[in-house]
Amino acid sequence: MEDERKGDRMSRRTVVGAAAGLAAGAASADAQIAPPPHPKGPRVWLDLDQQELDDAYNQAKYAPNREQLNRRRVSGSAAVRARLGCGCARGRRRG
Repeated sequence: MEDERKGDRMSRRTVVGAAAGLAAGAASADAQIAPPPHPKGPRVWLDLDQQELDDAYNQAKYAPNREQLNRRRVSGSAAVRARLGCGCARGRRRG
């Protein structure tokens, strides 16, 4: 029985679909970041104990790579300012 496909070439649609599937899988894996489990103490607010309430206000628990993201944002902003020729930094005014 002869294969109806023309060769073993992949179409652009196949490649884009596979890339989208991989990206969605990586995004869902990243969304699972949460503080490690701990023994539940007495409720302080709604169904949260004091540790869970403290963790909710400490973003380092949910974004352990925040320093890397901040450095990337700062370097990207500096690159844009250099490309645009803006000699100003945040908070400074020209003129």
